[in-house]
Amino acid sequence: MRKNPNLLGVILIFVSSIGFGLSPTFANFAYDSGASVVGTLLARFSVATLLMLVVRKVSSQETSWPKPILFFKLYLLGACGYFLATLLYFTALKNIDSGLAIVIVSCGPVIVVLLSWWLLGTKPSRIIIICLVSTFVGVVIAAGQVGSGDTFSVVMVLIVAVVYSFYVVFSSQVLPKVDLLTGVSIVMFGAASSFAIYYFVAPSSVPMDFPGTTNGWVSVLLLAVVATVIPTASLYAGMKLIGTGKTAVIQTFEPVSSIIAGVIFLGEPLTTPRIIGAIFVIGAVGLLAASESRNGASIPH
Repeated sequence: MRKNPNLLGVILIFVSSIGFGLSPTFANFAYDSGASVVGTLLARFSVATLLMLVVRKVSSQETSWPKPILFFKLYLLGACGYFLATLLYFTALKNIDSGLAIVIVSCGPVIVVLLSWWLLGTKPSRIIIICLVSTFVGVVIAAGQVGSGDTFSVVMVLIVAVVYSFYVVFSSQVLPKVDLLTGVSIVMFGAASSFAIYYFVAPSSVPMDFPGTTNGWVSVLLLAVVATVIPTASLYAGMKLIGTGKTAVIQTFEPVSSIIAGVIFLGEPLTTPRIIGAIFVIGAVGLLAASESRNGASIPH
């Protein structure tokens, strides 16, 4: 049976969305052990970097490191884009209702499609527009009645949506130039080094605590592997196959994944709006997957 790279790309991005959606849950477990936002994220990306270097080393497909210019571009993806987006998002979640944060971040896929159209000349198809509208409506419904949040935190989450959108668009241009393991390793190293620098130069008013229990470090390990390395690698691999526009649609499943994880692991209520919203999102992703399974081997992106 002939493999369909389009459908494979959809599956990879779907896996990525589930993994990223679990990150708030694992982070909350780390916080419960006494860890701060910066301490958790520094440990997360340090462990992820070490893991990727080991995997790359033992891989039979290990290749040489890219030339300095390309290496620096990949490094900046992690040191600037990944670092800034995660720092602002997890900091904002300390002072803002998760429902409001989810609604704001859900604007990201729309921004990705618009940026791809503007910067890359990739005009969104009708199916992508329909799926984007459906997923946005679903996320808003699933988030429920948004709660209060201070203005500064709202602005931070808005910045996250924009920064991550640029990150995805530029990743689609840089990452195809290197093999998957090398690209992920350099991006993880970039993010880890930025958090390490921030750890030492941040003002004393910023908490810098690492997990204080074994369970806390297990949560960090899960955060690094399940919610960082695996979804990042899946994102890059899938984006190479289906492009940024379709990736943006499928990534809207991430907030639904966060809600499901909250219900299962954090005891959050499974309300009717969340069920209806999830149906909108899953339906849109399913529609796109069905469309991709009927397409040919290549998609312009």
